[in-house]
Amino acid sequence: MNLLAPYASLITLLLAFLLGMVVSYLLYRRHLLAIVNRRLPTATNTGFKVNSQDNVASLKKLNENLAASTRSLQAKEVELSLANQRLEKLEEAKSKFVAVTTHQLRTPLAAIKWTLHMLTAGQLGAVTPEQKTFIDKAFESTERIVSIVNNLLTVDKIEAESSDYTFIPVHLEEVVESVIFELKAPAQSKYLNLIFKPLAQPLPEVTADPIKLRMVLENLIDNAIKYTPQHGTVTVTLDDSRLNATPASVVVKVQDTGLGIKPADEGKIFQKFFRAESAVAMEPDGTGLGLYLAKDIIEHHGGTIWFDSGSGGTTFTFTLPLRPVVV
Repeated sequence: MNLLAPYASLITLLLAFLLGMVVSYLLYRRHLLAIVNRRLPTATNTGFKVNSQDNVASLKKLNENLAASTRSLQAKEVELSLANQRLEKLEEAKSKFVAVTTHQLRTPLAAIKWTLHMLTAGQLGAVTPEQKTFIDKAFESTERIVSIVNNLLTVDKIEAESSDYTFIPVHLEEVVESVIFELKAPAQSKYLNLIFKPLAQPLPEVTADPIKLRMVLENLIDNAIKYTPQHGTVTVTLDDSRLNATPASVVVKVQDTGLGIKPADEGKIFQKFFRAESAVAMEPDGTGLGLYLAKDIIEHHGGTIWFDSGSGGTTFTFTLPLRPVVV
């Protein structure tokens, strides 16, 4: 006896229903594919080809622009290199001219200075007070010229022999006091207060070249005196706040109540031969070498030098390692 016979009609109905569902699904899927095919462009669509051609043209144009920019930059690089070579040759020629000229000037200037000194001392005969006044002015002018020549020779020597330093133990306070003593006369002639603020406790000795260190202090303090109006103040301060730093160093500050440094000139202050217009107007004589030399010397000691300036004056500060870090 067939056990499925009672359910034959039910099974037939189920199979017919399932078959209908499958056919309906296939027809619906075919309908959807037709709709999609109508709405999306094919790979051979003309519009797609046009867009691809536009993209290729844009990339080609971009490559051409990049190539042109590269050629332009290469040309500029060559031009700058040639200009730099010309500047180096001009700098070398200028240095040679300065060296030769200053050496030629030194001997006759020494003779003129010595002659004027003999005149003021009365060794060449009596002079009237009026004559002595003019002779003294001539002597002072000659001394300024000699100072300029010596500065130029110093620059030439430093650039030619940058390792020409003699480091020995130095009492910094003694060097500062000695320089201040020598510059008291020009400070008093302008009614300036020239103040030295040493530390309560003596500083340890620094290992430095005393002659070159003295040049730094002379330049900074002399500049402060020159560019500070009458009845102003110039203050030299020693600072031991960096004795425990690495490397251990002392700090020296030269502060004035002078005309200050304009922001436009700040980046040029330590350049060779640079003098600000305001400085020239106040003190026509000068070479623009003092600060250049000071920076060079301090850096050869392994220290740093900088300044802060405003309407109330300028402060130059430099650090001096206890033991030189020669560069």
